[in-house]
Amino acid sequence: MLNTALKYFLAVVNAGSLTVAAQKLHVAPSAVSRMIKKLEDKHQTSLFDRHARGMVLTEAGELLAAYARRAYLESERAHAEIRDLSYIGQKLIKLSANQAFGRELLPRAIGEFRKIEPQVSFELNVLQSSEINRRVRKGEDDIGLSYNLSPPEGVHIQYARRMPVFAVMSPDHALATRPTLSMRDIADWPVALMGPGSTIRFIVDLCCMHEKIKLNIALTSNNQGAIQNFCRDWGIISFSGDLTVLESLESDKLVAIPMTNDELRQRTLHIQTLSGRELPLSAERFVQRVIHHIDTSYEGKRLQQLAWPLANDPSS
Repeated sequence: MLNTALKYFLAVVNAGSLTVAAQKLHVAPSAVSRMIKKLEDKHQTSLFDRHARGMVLTEAGELLAAYARRAYLESERAHAEIRDLSYIGQKLIKLSANQAFGRELLPRAIGEFRKIEPQVSFELNVLQSSEINRRVRKGEDDIGLSYNLSPPEGVHIQYARRMPVFAVMSPDHALATRPTLSMRDIADWPVALMGPGSTIRFIVDLCCMHEKIKLNIALTSNNQGAIQNFCRDWGIISFSGDLTVLESLESDKLVAIPMTNDELRQRTLHIQTLSGRELPLSAERFVQRVIHHIDTSYEGKRLQQLAWPLANDPSS
């Protein structure tokens, strides 16, 4: 359990304000201020810069905050595992992931996991990669799954796998029988794209810039489900990883054609956790379940046919 000084310190870090932190702790602001002063005296340095907009961590404060978060999570892990010995209460695993994984992969993995450990519950946030990395670094989520062009910083990479981009379309599309496609092959056909800010939109735009191609954009959306339905029902082409549309591939509602452009083979799936933290046993078992689910997906006939030089490469 965190001592009182660290508990109050973390409350100020999370609230960004001494007064707000005191309200949440149900104590007087002077009590919180004394604890912060105690820590600053102990470490002989300032932990916060005081601004009109609130309390901002100094470099030393950032280091102490990282330690305090790990200590808090370790305390929670120990409490949960002691509680598990008597199977009392529920365990909660907090996840954040790109839409690519939040739509099909994680619901499947969660469902399978809860068949074995029904006492475990989950909280899933669907976010962009930078926010996933921030939440895992700050200890707000236990596990993050994201697509990245380079390894996310400040976290422990549990698993990495190169995940190329495919052209996705209905089976009756004129290009659906092609073994591979280039961006030039697609240039004259209407496409649906994710909105700016997503990793896949960035690399599609980068590819088009290198090829000096302007796509015929019929739809831009931040919702993968809307894009998939639009492709399936109206003969539009989209771009995604094959895991993202696994259910539609298995039911032959969509096909995924490998792309030959180098830019579209640079994206990597990373499963990340907080550096220096030992996960609760239930969370560690879930990570292994997700990894197993991904690996076995590529052992199946459908994704084995689609795979474009994929490698399980934790160092990528």
